[in-house]
Amino acid sequence: MKRYAKGQSLTEFIIISPLFFLIIMGIFEFAYIYRAKTTLNTATFEAVRAGVLNNAEKSYMENALIKGLIPLNMSGNTGTAGMASSYVKTLAIHTLINNLKNTVTIISPTKAIFTKFKVKRKTTLVNDSNDKVRWVIPNDNLLLRSTKNESIDGSKKLNIQDANLLKIRTFWCYELKVPILRTLLVDALSSDITGLSSAEQTACNLASNIIPNSKPRIAITSFSVMRMQSHISDKEFK
Repeated sequence: MKRYAKGQSLTEFIIISPLFFLIIMGIFEFAYIYRAKTTLNTATFEAVRAGVLNNAEKSYMENALIKGLIPLNMSGNTGTAGMASSYVKTLAIHTLINNLKNTVTIISPTKAIFTKFKVKRKTTLVNDSNDKVRWVIPNDNLLLRSTKNESIDGSKKLNIQDANLLKIRTFWCYELKVPILRTLLVDALSSDITGLSSAEQTACNLASNIIPNSKPRIAITSFSVMRMQSHISDKEFK
């Protein structure tokens, strides 16, 4: 009977052990993903902050996002040389991903909102050497401006205060760490059967195939909102 019991325990262990180790690996992987998402949240905040100070120009937001994501590509050396190396790597990855799908998307204001609240005035924007006449959403004296709601696209009701809220969405392809599980996770996220397939994940799959020595990557996104501290120009809405 003892011999039979030992054989039964071994059989049960063989059946259960793959699931057990998969759960353990999952805990480590999701801890890494949580760290990456937290890093992206912070980088997104820095990106929207760069936007509100620089007329909602996307190039400034993208640069702030890249700097905020440097920790994800640090490996061992945390000194100046290590940070410089990580910045170069992050910039290269960003350039590739951004060519597949925008890493920074302005959700609000939309083109319709800009058209509704725009005014023509002579003003100096970031990178301007002198004043130029252009269309902008005014940011000065907001407390004294009318709070009357205007209809946007026949449905939304917004005022000039709402139009000066910059909301962005960021997107990044995070390289998974744990073997076996990373392939299973990406396959699940890329399958239409699970209902989790997205344009972002498709872009990450392409990036994984293009980036040398890259492991499977998953798409992570973040949102941030902040009130404008400068005029929103028409450069992003042409």
